[in-house]
Amino acid sequence: KYYNIRDYCGWTIRTVKVVGAPWKNLYVNWLPKRQVPAKINELQKKLKGKALFVIYPSWKWKKGGTVLIERNRTVIESARGSIVDLMRYGKVDASYFYEQGKLISSSGKKKLLSPAERKKILQAERKIKEKEIILEWGITTQNKFIFYRIETLKDAAKLLIKKYS
Repeated sequence: KYYNIRDYCGWTIRTVKVVGAPWKNLYVNWLPKRQVPAKINELQKKLKGKALFVIYPSWKWKKGGTVLIERNRTVIESARGSIVDLMRYGKVDASYFYEQGKLISSSGKKKLLSPAERKKILQAERKIKEKEIILEWGITTQNKFIFYRIETLKDAAKLLIKKYS
């Protein structure tokens, strides 16, 4: 389903990881359209012209979170609104723990995600062949489910070590 531009709240610019090249996770959210070209130029200068970017509409989020996918275990973390507080400060409103596809426990505001929403996340997980990854997801104010930013646990760990050392 397509939405009108009024449904969006700006544009997101994000660096794309290129295999074999060093990568910095630079991004800008909710940028007005007229500012996009100048911001790309600014980011290119920061990365010495060695970056590839993706540009897409920014949304307002009702809920968002992460999915940690391991061999037989899946952990869904969720938060109201954007996942910024979850990613930067560890603020989790609800967590759901699955083993071999079965819910074994949950914590926090357990009703934050409906069974249908959790099912949709688990269906997306089944489509991903590789395990040992982290996937970010969100539900927009228009009730559109969006999956984005997928990283291997190895790459995510490297970023965290670099960030906090």
